Amino acid sequence: MIKDVVAQIVGFLSAIMLFLGTLNIQFQWLTESSINAFGVVLSAGIFLGVNLYTIYKNHYGFTDKAKQQKAWLEKENLK
Repeated sequence: MIKDVVAQIVGFLSAIMLFLGTLNIQFQWLTESSINAFGVVLSAGIFLGVNLYTIYKNHYGFTDKAKQQKAWLEKENLK
């Protein structure tokens, strides 16, 4: 799913680049390689965010439900 979202954003930026080219508006920094590089950075950022959220939820669950679940798992020797 994340790759699909990134592909949609990269495709949109490519379409903007082509549209501006038809209007004879060109930016030195808006090239196909810069758009592809942005796609790589965007997907890496999304994966980093997902991983950080997962680590936070697994290690720092401060809710009462999380504390009860941790106590139960430790009691059952599952953690």
